[in-house]
Amino acid sequence: MSLEPAIQSRQNSILKRARSILAGKLRESIALEGDRLVDDALAGTLSGALEIEMMLVAESRGERAEELSDRGVPVRLVADELLQQLSGLKAAPGILALAARPASLGIEILKPTSAPLVLVIAGVQDPGNLGALARSAEAAGTSAVVVISGGARPFGAKALRGSMGSLLRLPVVETSDANALAESLGKEGYRQVSADIRTGTVWNEFDWSVPLALWVSGETGELPPAASTFEGVTIPMQGQVESLNISVAASLLLFAAAAAGTAR
Repeated sequence: MSLEPAIQSRQNSILKRARSILAGKLRESIALEGDRLVDDALAGTLSGALEIEMMLVAESRGERAEELSDRGVPVRLVADELLQQLSGLKAAPGILALAARPASLGIEILKPTSAPLVLVIAGVQDPGNLGALARSAEAAGTSAVVVISGGARPFGAKALRGSMGSLLRLPVVETSDANALAESLGKEGYRQVSADIRTGTVWNEFDWSVPLALWVSGETGELPPAASTFEGVTIPMQGQVESLNISVAASLLLFAAAAAGTAR
């Protein structure tokens, strides 16, 4: 299948749309950058059927563009330097997919029978950390991820890239009301646990029985007032270290749950 000539103008309408999506101005669409995410999307290994709007491929990667076009994927070649500028990465992969955003999920899907272990993320501003949290959550067998609004967007390009597709494979719930979430989880019978730097039960002595919702916050994150009643779990630290990176701490706790045989 023949391809149109490569886009050579920064003012091209497709590139303008891509910039808006990457900037989070068009919430109905997402951007997947890199061959790994693109191949996962095309192979159907991500949750649901992602609707690809357009595949932007660097002009120097013509063979890749032809291969995608032959598979019926809408493709546009883009001058390498323009795609590099669009990416913002030092070493752009030369491929960027624009796709429809997955359907929003509400807290009503959080049922102990289908999601016995839930990770709740509050106030994480760094999209790389958010992506890493989701990646660890999937690897540890977590059933769902809840993201409290106000931090990094779970379907932003950097978070998606950092998660290596986990944010598109796991059920992701977004909510702006942490208090309502805590109340709902309590009514559903979840044990609610918060990562506590100093005063919680040591992680390897903690009862990881499900259904359990693990709340983690970082940077400027604040837990709801109800967190004062949550069970606390602590990772002991030596030396003069006061805290761990949020993705590291959450990973240790999630894998502790998995080792206890509670993660599904």
